[in-house]
Amino acid sequence: MSLTISPVRDRSGRIVGASKIARDITEKKRAETALRDLNDNLEQRVAERTRELAEANNRLLTETAEREMAEAALLQARKMEAIGQLVSGLAHDFNNLLAAILGNLELLEMRLPDDPLLKLVQAAARSARHGAKLNEQLLAFSRKQHLAPKPVDLNELVAGTQDLLRRSLGGTVEVMTALAGDLWPAFVDPHQLELVLLNLAINARDAMPAGGRVIIETRNVKASERDKPVELPPGDYVLISVTDTGTGMSPEVLARACEPFFTTKEPGKGSGLGLAQVYGLAQQSGGGLRIASTLGKGTSVAVYLPRSQARPRKSPEESEAASHESLSRRARVLVVDDNEDVRDVILAYLDALGYRTLQAASGHEAIELLAGDDADIDLLMADYAMPGMSGTELARAARAKWPELPVIVITGYADTTGFDDQFDEAILLRKPFRINELGAAIDRAVQRNNSPVNTSAKAKVVPLRPRAAS
Repeated sequence: MSLTISPVRDRSGRIVGASKIARDITEKKRAETALRDLNDNLEQRVAERTRELAEANNRLLTETAEREMAEAALLQARKMEAIGQLVSGLAHDFNNLLAAILGNLELLEMRLPDDPLLKLVQAAARSARHGAKLNEQLLAFSRKQHLAPKPVDLNELVAGTQDLLRRSLGGTVEVMTALAGDLWPAFVDPHQLELVLLNLAINARDAMPAGGRVIIETRNVKASERDKPVELPPGDYVLISVTDTGTGMSPEVLARACEPFFTTKEPGKGSGLGLAQVYGLAQQSGGGLRIASTLGKGTSVAVYLPRSQARPRKSPEESEAASHESLSRRARVLVVDDNEDVRDVILAYLDALGYRTLQAASGHEAIELLAGDDADIDLLMADYAMPGMSGTELARAARAKWPELPVIVITGYADTTGFDDQFDEAILLRKPFRINELGAAIDRAVQRNNSPVNTSAKAKVVPLRPRAAS
């Protein structure tokens, strides 16, 4: 109730009484309460809606950031793919040039006496081989190199490279090993792994300008072990690591360590492809990479390689192969390459090795020579990329008519990932190659096809003489 009391006065203004009015304000109070409740609820709803909008805005910002990161990663991937395609295209011509340069320099080196001219040739050959190594590193980080993985005893590989490592690292760096006694075989390309090991050791040396210690370790990593890169699929792995006592890396440098062309060395002191090459080999081999480093306390680079269930195969005895040396001069090799300079170098190599030769500038010309009555060809060497008919197309056509004909495909191309699917019976020889590498490739090709060649029933495959490793 609302009660109002008012005074009652006479004519002179004196209070002579009072009046009282009472009003029922129940509905008014109810309306006020309802309005107050409505205001309170409205504030709460506004607060809730504001919170919902803020959460939605945060989600949108997060999604935008994630999309921007994904777009940046996609852009980086496309950039790397573009670089890889560019490298793959340029590598063919570059390797052809190197093959001709190195081949002619090696032929000169074999003919020159020990005089100042020989030293000039050797210096030029070293520079050309350095260019070939840089080209190989580019192919490694783009993961378009052709690998020849096989079961490898990492302990033997480390033992075989220790002399080279000690010479490369100098007298101020101590090389130590911690090799597991029960080490599993690893499935990897041994040649590429040797390059990786040398690369890591040189990086370690550069991080220790005043000298220090390099430790090379091998051990087994079981499938249940947690201390391994998370991106590795389940399975057993073999680890090889290189640890140094050098300057180490900051977190910012460590985050970019495997990026191609990133280097902290002075201009001209490093290409920035070392760890990128290591990462590329590990990934392409089906393994992984882990780098641990603390500024001022050194760095450890661990390469995880898949375990091989097969044991490493021992190389055949040289005496067994040497018993057939007298027959090697009967072998006739058909060389097919559209690049005349490279073809001339290969022919000169084969002549120096004692083989008879025949040449063709195209696949169609080679087929005509193979089908000739006086062909008498024991081995086919064909360039991978030729106009009109590629090396693998020529190899398939030749093997369709002469199934036992040994074939070597030579290539300067980077991307040969589909080679094994195209023609798995051929030997792949990468440009540039040296004379001993050519001899070894011929030996491998003949060992795969050691039965008579079915070319007009006259030509025979004969074992070829072994070449000593340089």
